[in-house]
This record gives sequence, C-alpha cells and structure tokens, in this order.
Amino acid sequence: MDSDSSSDEEEEEETNEDIKPILHLKKVAHAGCVNRIRSMTQQPHICATWGDTGHVQVWDFKSFLNSVADSGPVAHKEDDIIHSHVPLKIFNGHKDEGYAIDWSPLVTGRLVSGDCNSCIHLWEPSSSTWDVDTKPFVGHSASVEDLQWSPTEGDVFASCSVDGKICIWDVRTEKKPCMSIKAHNADVNVISWNRLASCMIASGCDDGSFSIRDLRFIKVLSS
Repeated sequence: MDSDSSSDEEEEEETNEDIKPILHLKKVAHAGCVNRIRSMTQQPHICATWGDTGHVQVWDFKSFLNSVADSGPVAHKEDDIIHSHVPLKIFNGHKDEGYAIDWSPLVTGRLVSGDCNSCIHLWEPSSSTWDVDTKPFVGHSASVEDLQWSPTEGDVFASCSVDGKICIWDVRTEKKPCMSIKAHNADVNVISWNRLASCMIASGCDDGSFSIRDLRFIKVLSS
C-alpha cells in the first residue's frame, strides 16, 4: 500500500514538472522611461512612477490586477497589448527627473518624491487626488537618490543624496532637515529604515560600502 502511494506521488511530481508555468501580465503605456515605481502600502493597486520626463504620476492599476488574477491557464494574445490608461495625478513641479520616491506606511496616501536637482516635494492625499506642496524641502546639495518614511512616526522621513549625506526631515517644521549626517565620502544611493528597530537606518554607497547607524548615537552636521 505504501509502495503504491509512493509511486503515485512520484508520477504526480513528474507530471507537474512537465507543466510549464504561464505568466500573465498587463502592460500600461507610460510617457518616457520609468525611472522607478512604488506601490502604496495600504492600497497596493495605487502606484507612483518617476519618469525621465521629470513628471511624477500616480496610477490606479486595480482593473489590470483583477484582470490578471482572473486569467485562465492559457496565455492570451491580449497580454502583449500596451493599454492606454489615464493617471490619477500628474505632478510636473520638479525641475529635473528623479528616482527617489516613497509612500508613507502610516499615513495612507502620503508620498514624497525627490529629484536630481536636490529638491523633495510632499504629496498630501485630498479626496480622490493629491495636493503637492510646490515649495520643496531643501537641504541637499546634489541629487536625492532615495527616500524612506519612518516606520513609527508618520511625519518623519529620511533622504540620501549624491552629496554623501543622510537627512532626517519632519513635515510639520520648516523645509529644512532636522538632522544632517555625513554618512559616506561618495554618493549615497540607497537607504533602508529598519521596520522592527526604528532607531536603525542602513545606507549603501557608490564605493561599494554600506553602513548601519543607530540614530540615537550619531554625530550630526546640523540639528
């Protein structure tokens, strides 16, 4: 009995190995190169894109995601179609293209975007759209490469830049950093704020190095 059962399982595994996976997808037209895309934590079907046109756009991809979820076991020619879709919001207030963008994990719909001209703009949700503050946060002297919201404080976010600095900001205060850290001697390309230990922040540098800092015990450039 055990032998028959084992044999059946092996045959089933061999059959499953012969079945090739099918990938279903939906393509959406985007003006210019997509530099970066981020989905909202609370509503993953809402996405923000940074384009090389200098525009940041917010999209609702719910219908496309539902269509993919309802797809059958056979791939369709429709998967190759590039669909036209109107974004929920287009912001053209940045003076240059950019890559840095992040949704708040605590305040639904709140977003920050940073550009290669060292400016950061705050997006606040309003009804079914967003109000973008045209006055930027200014504190970096070179391109803003990445942004991260605090995992525990809804009004606080961090940025990193080609100027080698990490800045901590509070949207309730003036458009200047609350804290500025000389983190590396080269471009800081990426940061990650620890979701479990909110005092810890990691950063990666252009020279191949990375660092992990405890924000409670650091030497700041300004405060």
